[in-house]
Parts: sequence; C-alpha cells; structure tokens
Amino acid sequence: MTQPAHLPVPVADAPVPWPSDDVPVLRNRPVRLGTDTTRLSRFGDDNWNVRPAHRDAHTDVGNLNLRVFPEPLRRQFRTVLLASLDHPQPVEPGGRQRPAEYIGIGSLPILVSGLRLFAHWMHTEDLGRISDITGQNLDAYLRHVIGTTTSPRLKANAVSAVRTLWLFRDVLPAPCRLTTGFPWAGQTANELVGHRATGGENKRPRIHDDTMEALLAWSLHMVEQIGPDIRDAWQEYTALCRGDHPSQANYTGTTGSRLHPYADFCRRTGTPLPGTPGPDGPRINYGHVLRLIGMDGKGQFSPAQKRWLAEQGLPVAAHSTVGTITGRIHGSPWRDSPLTVAELPGLWRRLIGALFTVACYLSGMRPGEVLSLRRGCRGTDETTGQLVIHGHRGKGYDRAPDTPEFAEPTRPWVVVHIVHQAIALLESLHDQPHLFPAQLRTGVFRPSTTHARTCHSINRDIADFAAWVNQTFRRADGSAPIPDDPAGNLNSSRFRRTLARFIVRRPRGLIAAALQYGHVDTKVTLNYAGAPDTEWLQDVAVEKLELVLEQISDDAQRLAAGEHVSGPSADEYRHRVTGAADFPGRTVISPRSAARLLAGTDPQVHHGQGMTCVWRPETAACRTARLAQELPEPAGPEESECRSTCTNLAFTDRDIARRKQALRELESHRDNPLAPLPLRDRAAAQAERTAALIHRHEHPENEGVPV
Repeated sequence: MTQPAHLPVPVADAPVPWPSDDVPVLRNRPVRLGTDTTRLSRFGDDNWNVRPAHRDAHTDVGNLNLRVFPEPLRRQFRTVLLASLDHPQPVEPGGRQRPAEYIGIGSLPILVSGLRLFAHWMHTEDLGRISDITGQNLDAYLRHVIGTTTSPRLKANAVSAVRTLWLFRDVLPAPCRLTTGFPWAGQTANELVGHRATGGENKRPRIHDDTMEALLAWSLHMVEQIGPDIRDAWQEYTALCRGDHPSQANYTGTTGSRLHPYADFCRRTGTPLPGTPGPDGPRINYGHVLRLIGMDGKGQFSPAQKRWLAEQGLPVAAHSTVGTITGRIHGSPWRDSPLTVAELPGLWRRLIGALFTVACYLSGMRPGEVLSLRRGCRGTDETTGQLVIHGHRGKGYDRAPDTPEFAEPTRPWVVVHIVHQAIALLESLHDQPHLFPAQLRTGVFRPSTTHARTCHSINRDIADFAAWVNQTFRRADGSAPIPDDPAGNLNSSRFRRTLARFIVRRPRGLIAAALQYGHVDTKVTLNYAGAPDTEWLQDVAVEKLELVLEQISDDAQRLAAGEHVSGPSADEYRHRVTGAADFPGRTVISPRSAARLLAGTDPQVHHGQGMTCVWRPETAACRTARLAQELPEPAGPEESECRSTCTNLAFTDRDIARRKQALRELESHRDNPLAPLPLRDRAAAQAERTAALIHRHEHPENEGVPV
C-alpha cells in the first residue's frame, strides 16, 4: 500500500508550531478517487468531514464536530486530532501494536468522544493547558471516569483516549503535550475500569430456511423477469428527464410551441394525457407532460396553457406510466399495467435490495465487500474457467483509499452465473462507478461518485423488497410468499452464516461448497478473497460441528434401537459411532474452539445417497481415482467418484430404503418398451446390482458373498 507523503516528525523537545486555520485536515491521508479536494475540511472549521479518507465507500462516517470541546480548550484538542490524522500512532511502551499504523478513520469519532470527556473534566478543574496536567491530575481523572454512569466499554475508551494523547506528545505544540509518564502504566484500559471484554463469537442468528429460500427465489425472479422491466422503465424515465428520448425529437422551441403538437399527437393516436390520482378522479400530470415534450426542468406551463390543455377534451389516464411489462411469473405477466412514474424510485430501491441479496448470499462476501464493488468487476479465471467477481477485502489494518499513483489489487470471489447476471443488470441501471450507489440521483451529501449505499440503507432495501413481494403476490393457499423470519428483521450481516449452514446441511453440501465456492476443506479456502479469511471457516466449522454432533447422536440412537448395518466397513461404522457417542463434550466458547473440537471429534462418517462412507484415505477408491487422473487429493469422500467395490462403504437401513426406491425406478426404466435398448440394458444391470445389495443387507448370512 502506497503511503502518503509523511510530514516530518519533529525531534523530541523541538518546538512544534501551531497549525494555521487553512491547513487541510486530510493533507497527509489519501482520499477516494473523485473527491473534490477544494472542498476538503480545513483546520479552522468546526466540522471536519473525514469520510473521503475512509477506504470503504459504503461506510457512513460522521463529521468530527469540534464544537463539543470547551471553547478555551478547543484549539488544543483540534491540534491533537490533526496530529492523529497526520502521523502514525506511536507504539505504547511495552505494547504489541504494529509500528507505523495510522488511526483508522472509522475510529476517530471514538477518539473524539474520549477526548471530549477529558476536555470537559479539564475545564471543570480549571486546567487551561494540557501541559499543566500532573500525575495526580490523571489519577483524579481516572477516578472521575470510573465514577461516571457510562458503560464499561466507553470508560475504557476514555482511558485509551488519554493514552493516545500522550503518545502524540512529540508532534504537538508545547501547550498540547502531556508531560507526565505514560498514564497508568502496567494495566490495560479494560483492567483500569473493570471492563471484561467479551470474545468475538458470531452471535448473529441464521435466517430461517423457509425465509431465506423464499427471499432468494424472489430475488432470482427479480434478476430474470421483473428486474429488466424496472430497468427499462427507469431508463425510459431518465431519458425523458434528460430530454434525449427519441419521442421528444418531434418537439422544438418554447414550452408553448411544443404543447400544441403534443395535444395533436394525443388526439390523433388516442393517447390519454398522463394523470395523477385525485379526489374526484385523475388529474392531468402537467409535470410529466413537460417531461414528455422535453421541457423537464427547462420551463413551466402558464395557467393559461394548463387551462387550454384541460379544455381539449382529451382523456386523462389514471396514472403516468413508463415502460412495458414483458416478464412473467409462473407463465403469466407479473403485472397487468405498466409502471407508474410515482412508484419508480421505490421499485428501483427494491430491485437494488434483490440484486444485493443475490450477489451477497451466493458469493459468501461480506456485505461491505459487496457494497464496495465497482463497475466492471465481473471476470473469468483464466486457469480454471470459473466465473469470478473482483473486489476489495473488507477488513485489514493497512487498507487505504486508492490514489492515482497506486490502487490496492482486487481479490477474486468464485460465483455462479446468476451473480454475473445480477451484476450486469446493476451496471445497466445507472452510470455511477459503484454497483450500489449511495443515492438514486447525484447529491451533495454522500455523492454517488465517491460513495456507495450503507449497510443500514441496503438492509432497509431488502426489508422493503420482501414487504413489497408479500403485498403484491400471494401463494396459491393465500399465504405470504416470503414468510417472516422468527429471529427478527432481515439483515445482510446474517447472510454468510446462513450460507454456511445451508452448504453444510444440504446433501453433499460440503462437496458442493468445495467445488462452487472454493471455501471448505480445500487449499482454495486458505486464499479465500485472496487472503486468509478465517471468519468464513469459523462459521462453517460451527455449522459442521453442530451437524456432526447431531448425526453422531442420531446414528448412535438408531444402532441402539437395532438398526442393521452391512457392507465392508460395517464393523468400523459401529465402532466409530459408539466411540464418538461416548464423548462427554466440551464448552464451545468461540468458532475457533469449534474448529479444534471438530478436528478431534468428527468420526468421519459421511451419509450419502443410498450409502455411507466410513472415510479412510488409504483405502478410499475415490481418492485413488482422483490421483490417477492427476487431480488434487480430496480432503474427504468424493461421491461423484464413488466405486461400489470401495472397502470404505457401509449400508444402514436408511440407505437400503433409498436403494429400494432407486430399484423401483431402475426397474421402470428397464421395462419401458419406448426406451432405447442400450438404456434398458444399462438399467437392467444397475437394477440387478442394486437388488443383490439389498438382498445381502436383508440376509446377513450372505454378506460375505461379493456384490
């Protein structure tokens, strides 16, 4: 990462001048591409806009309000904050902090909050300069902080802010320097205030299967059927607003000179005037008439022109519509009438919510990583041919905005075709650099040229999308298409954990994850998003541990109830299941401990379609087949490479029930006179082998006879 041109660090005890009021506060920080540098905040401003220096376009970092500091002390603390922006934070004495690390832009509001409390305490104690503070004063301040009614976490932040003030003493003017020894050395901020920090376990609930599957299904409908209609209507509307729609070429001149040809066109073609609902029926929508004749924002109708148009006797439509309906749901048009101008902004946001759901859920990316995606992010891996999207990692202390001299390399995420399709639709919705722009139209606050939608706004879009689907469509039984989630509101931060559960709990789910997402039990996992992403692995480990424990319990109960097991690994199956079932268990306090516990608890018994694999790599036929094809060694069973002669196989009564169902299907294919003879012969051979397997399971005395 290219670092900014550092300001010189003064030698200790050397005089440091006060900054002038016109100094840009982000002079030593890279800012996002497209930022208007002439509008950057200055040292003398009471509000500092530091958002342009934050790496993530979707993050809404508030302005730093300097008016919260007492006026007599404001300049001193303003100088402290400028130093924290200009220089890397020095390492604490004996600390384990990385050297040359800048305070994150997102952490500055926390620093301001802590320093504000300190400044107000100083003002109350009649301490006019930071340099006047003594060790006794600091001890008194610590007692003051502990005695406040704020949360322990905020108390710890207040203590840390004073330590940060001390660390920057060498780059501050003399009155701003804290000249004591390192404050409260020997204890952490949490220890000083009695705060016990909790672990980083992911406590976000999963989205219920019924809710998530319905939400994803309707999001796919938006991509494939409904979304293109909304896109086309939006493009038509924006073209009318810009005045470059082909239909506007027939109108020239002033507003009045365009009005008469338009009325003649409506009379000649039988086109009703655009309307808007009113208490006594539809009224003429004069604003849309201006839009249709190419005068949107360029002129207004006079009262006389409005009366003239109203007196023409032309019919007035109930609404002002744009676009046409071409998409179909279950064979029928998804809507009976074209879209109205009034509902377009809401539909645009709901479409954004649906497209985000597809891109985020089916990629496994963090919400912020998806929101920061830029136009042109689609691609194909040249080596594997897999579809990918290129973005930036969502975490890391060394991240900074791209600059004209250097841009952080993008990272690939493997996706499926529908994600590419969703991104293509997003790129056709607007011309902004980010796929999810901050605003529908350009604005001064968080302009879309440099900002993306926030997590809060996209969560609202997803919720609005689900509510709109439930209001617009119904199931055959009259119920809502997307049922409410029992755990609460839909939230994009819950997608990754829900995806982890979905992958692990589906038949052959771990295999599908390895092939499609490259996340689980493969070497690709270690380079997820181009760098280790242990959070995803931890989510998968938790879900897999729960699945393994449930499976062990179920298998053990079935064995105790007399379930019969046959096949070459039947004895090993019984040994592993009963041994694992005797495991007394441990307390899982974090996803990482779940991964460690899983490694020592998993009996490596994998239930497949009509078979059970008691995994032993050295005797696995699927492993031998992959190695013979010079493919990477599998970390577990590959059901697509399974061989009936493999000695890892075992068959439970549940497997045999599935085999009996498969046998009926094979016999049907075998006896089908309309099927080609080679297919009937193949079905007959498979039916014979399946019947023999069932016979040996149901007659244990014949288990030694080859299948």
